[in-house]
Amino acid sequence: MPDRVKAFMANPNNPLTTRARAMGLTMKFDRQLVPSTRRAHQAAEWSRTKGAFDAFHHGLLERYWVRGEDLHDFAVLRAAATDAGLDGGELQAEVESGTWVPMMQAGLDAARELGVHAVPTFIVGNQFVIEGAQDGKVFAHAFEKLGFAPRSKTPGP
Repeated sequence: MPDRVKAFMANPNNPLTTRARAMGLTMKFDRQLVPSTRRAHQAAEWSRTKGAFDAFHHGLLERYWVRGEDLHDFAVLRAAATDAGLDGGELQAEVESGTWVPMMQAGLDAARELGVHAVPTFIVGNQFVIEGAQDGKVFAHAFEKLGFAPRSKTPGP
């Protein structure tokens, strides 16, 4: 991992950590290695066919950001599958079979074709590309530019 990334992640006042803390979220940044997420992406595609994508995806995000677990580790993927009501052994067999590589690669290729270089990336109204975990003001600005008025925070009549 580059030194600048390590320094950013170690700074308790970096914008990402500060926003998470303000929202009551915990983010674990003590990793020395950013894991390959190829297995996790393949497993997520498999979970989609089982109707459990949302639960599985949520489990992966929690394991990575909150617990600091390695998403390349099959034990982590199997546990996330089990928590989502799926068979962890079946997940591992499916990923090891290579069946999901073409679907994962197609998604990566499509993202690259759209100019996506960061995770997460949001395409708003087919006009704005918002890369990375941005402050809500960035999204509000994009929606305002698209002609959507911000909602009032006070209840109506």
